[in-house]
Amino acid sequence: ALTVAILAALIFFVIRRIQVPEVNYLTRWSDYLFIGLVGLPFLTGFLAYHQFFAYRYMVIIHVISGELLIMLIPFTRFFHMILAPFTRGYMGSEFGYVRQSKDW
Repeated sequence: ALTVAILAALIFFVIRRIQVPEVNYLTRWSDYLFIGLVGLPFLTGFLAYHQFFAYRYMVIIHVISGELLIMLIPFTRFFHMILAPFTRGYMGSEFGYVRQSKDW
């Protein structure tokens, strides 16, 4: 059920990138590629679990697509997921201790 929810969310984000003019203006072709790369392990895992097509090949594609995502983390915008806690900590210290204000 969670895999289907994630695939539906990815489809929603693709449609949103196409339909909303402000988002469409900022979208590059690589953004669609990233959405596809994120969805590929979920799609192939779903297909392998339900044994659509050739099970062995679906598992191989599933593993390779997951490994590809891990390899691309340092070289793409996916690196933000690693830096997010540090950024949040820096912003909290900046607003809380230095400026004596709330960041919310």
